[in-house]
Amino acid sequence: MKEDELENQALFHKMQKRQELFEEFEKLRPNWRGSAVRFAGTILCVAFLIWMYPEITQHPVLYILLILILGVGAELRAESKRTNKRIDALHKMFKDGI
Repeated sequence: MKEDELENQALFHKMQKRQELFEEFEKLRPNWRGSAVRFAGTILCVAFLIWMYPEITQHPVLYILLILILGVGAELRAESKRTNKRIDALHKMFKDGI
């Protein structure tokens, strides 16, 4: 009788731990708000620099830097999206038991 109870408790603990891990995995999934906040932060930083030093708008170097910053941001977003798709595929493989 005690062995059955211990097995049941161990199974319950294992299921509970698996559920917690699944919830954490779902919570870490990227969402659109994070991208929007990062983009808004970049725009605010550039606006702050222009407000503090208005003379930098007269130099073409600012526009080159803006293009480079936005290009790096887009590249990071694309790489992050690809990585997250790979993680989702791996999770699906483990979930399906492949």
